[in-house]
Amino acid sequence: MWLKSRIAQARDALARRPQKPAGGAPEGPVRIEPLAVGDVASAVELARRVLRVDPGDRGEQFASDITDDSRQMFVAKTNGQVIGYGRVAKLAAGEAAPGTPAGYYLNGVLVEPAWRGRGIATALTRARLHWVFTQADEAFYVAGADNIASLRLHAALGFQEMQRFESDRSAAGVDVLSRLTRAAASLTPDDC
Repeated sequence: MWLKSRIAQARDALARRPQKPAGGAPEGPVRIEPLAVGDVASAVELARRVLRVDPGDRGEQFASDITDDSRQMFVAKTNGQVIGYGRVAKLAAGEAAPGTPAGYYLNGVLVEPAWRGRGIATALTRARLHWVFTQADEAFYVAGADNIASLRLHAALGFQEMQRFESDRSAAGVDVLSRLTRAAASLTPDDC
């Protein structure tokens, strides 16, 4: 019985992987949209598989992104399957890290490895920024100083570094707080 269950789980996981044509790269149109109830399980599975973590209460966290007006989650989907997501939440002063200002913080971008390098993380970030700027005049972002890909992505969108501070969350032991104002952002309606 246990073996049959494990085989069924493996078969389900293979069915959820992006389809690869003969050339080896997955393909299909990618849509960015707000998280819907029907996407929660797929987003949790993506996090579990790619991050190799116990899903814990991620389903509840993600579902709260749908119902809580102070947060939002966007998903990247192809053929009905979630292949990436990005989250944003309004945080109190000091909640992102000691000394950080209150405001909307971008967090939690994750893209299926087979789909990386195609601008999906940028599209998810632009969608989140568009949403933030309907709520506030600035957006914040904290990342480890060693997370070069993320720092470059956000710098390319106009984020400016505000400060660095010690942190036990990143391997470098240093996090970077950055900010983007609505006035400095170059977003268009096509960005979401």
